[in-house]
This record gives sequence, C-alpha cells and structure tokens, in this order.
Amino acid sequence: MNKKRPVTFRPFKVPRYAYDKLRICRRCGRFTALGEERCGKCGRASLTPLEKQATAIAGRKMHTRLLLIVLLTLAAVYFGQSLQQMALCGAGGAVLAAALYYMQRKVRQNENLFALNELLGRNIDSIKEGLEINRQEAVAVLRENDVLAYEKLREISILLRGDRISRQRVALLHGFQLRKDMNLELEQLLLRDFEPLLAEYIGEIAKVRPELIKDRTLRYVKNYETQILEMDKGEAILISVAGAAVRLKRYALLYSGMIGRYIQDLPKDRFLRLSRLISASPHEPWNGLDLKVAEVREAKYRWDPEF
Repeated sequence: MNKKRPVTFRPFKVPRYAYDKLRICRRCGRFTALGEERCGKCGRASLTPLEKQATAIAGRKMHTRLLLIVLLTLAAVYFGQSLQQMALCGAGGAVLAAALYYMQRKVRQNENLFALNELLGRNIDSIKEGLEINRQEAVAVLRENDVLAYEKLREISILLRGDRISRQRVALLHGFQLRKDMNLELEQLLLRDFEPLLAEYIGEIAKVRPELIKDRTLRYVKNYETQILEMDKGEAILISVAGAAVRLKRYALLYSGMIGRYIQDLPKDRFLRLSRLISASPHEPWNGLDLKVAEVREAKYRWDPEF
C-alpha cells in the first residue's frame, strides 16, 4: 500500500551566498536561518540580515574616524596660539576630514566585506548554536506538520551541513509523492554511507527529475550498487538510474560498466538515446557497452524502424 501523500512546498530560492540566509537579533545577538518575524530568544522584532548588520557596523566605524578627525581639529583650533595658527589648523583639519571622507567612500565596499568577515569569524560558535536551535525547532514540529518541518530543515541546510540533517530530510521526503514541478534537490542530500531511504529517493528522482542525476549521485550508486541490489526494488532503482545516466555522453562513458549491467531492461526511449549516442561517437572507448547495445538492439528492436 502506497503511504506517500501529495504535498506542496513553499517556493525556495537558494541564496547566492550561504550567509544571506543568516539574520541576527540586534537586541540579544542570537543568530537564525529561519524566516521568523521575532527573535526566538528575546521575543523582539529586531532580526536583521547579517550583511545589513555588517554594513551598519562598518558605517559606525567610518563615522567614528571622521568624528575623531573633527574633534582633533577643534582641539587644535582651540589651543592655537594665534588666529593664523588657528586658521591653519582648521583648514588642515578640514582638508584631512574631506580626504578621509573621500577615501572611505572609495573603499566602502571593502570595509563592508571586512566587517562581515569579522562578524562571522567572531561569532562562529554563536552561529552554530543558533543553527542547532533552528534544527531542534524544525524537529519539534515534525509530528504536527511534516511539510513545515522539511521546509525548515531545507532552509537550515544551506548553512548547517552534515549527515544528520540530510538523513532527517531524506526520511521526511520518503513520505511525500514526488512530482516533476516540485523544487527538489539531490546532491545536497547524499550521505557518506549507505542509506536505503536515500537509494529509494534517488530511484524516484531518476524518474521524475533525471536531470538531477549527476556525477556525485552516480558515484554514490556505483559505490553501493551491491547493497541497492539487495533491496526489494533495488534492481528497478538501478535501471532508473542507468536510464538517467544516458542523458549525457560523458556519463554514459564514465559509467558504461554500470549501465551495461542493466541495459537489457532500459526503457525503449532510454535505450534509443544510448544507441544514438554510440552511433554518433563510434570511436569513443565504450568499454564493451557498444557491443552490448548492438546485441540488445538485434534481439529486441530488430524490426523497429526507429533503430
């Protein structure tokens, strides 16, 4: 009995930089990667993007430098021994302040980046703590709303990497019906060791979104091919992955051995794709895959006009 259910995920866009997901509370300094309106620690609506906070810090430092020059200029003018000396001090201070202002405007972008790096480096432990709290918040809502739990984990995983959060996401995805129009991902979920639920997910992805089957996924499947074969539907998973691999010539060449083991059961359209790849590049090192294709073509598609 199929227990998977149809779901809809909220739109999700991977940020250009991972730190774009981070926000910091201006009141208590807590970090979060979730889209909450109020800080989960102090309850204040004072969350601000990390880059914006870094820009504000850089701006304050620049204003402090200018203020220091102005104060020194005023002090020099105040202690001047004559009007001429006071005028010279004032003029010199004004020129120095103007030069500093101009220079700071020119290097403002670099100042912002420096402040951001400093903010990240100084608070690395606090960031890790905030992300772990986010993960616990996601797990806490799992029973009531597994879709929301998955969406929270998806947000956090931009910054918090590792097998633990990937396993939790794969386990949640196992209960959902996958569709072509869903915002799905795969390589970000790959684990270091074998996981049957991940193998099943890869098999489903190979059917609904074969373009997501890339090098890292194919290496994972090849490394754990024996374990996958021992699963109830392991051979079907491997056939689907082999079919997805023939999408690109490079994959067909690199994984020719694995594809050849399941070539007999490839869907017609996938076998036709592979046959045309080999026909277009007969001198490539196909490692016997071209011979297997010829045998299957002769046995199954001898009278098919498409071949």
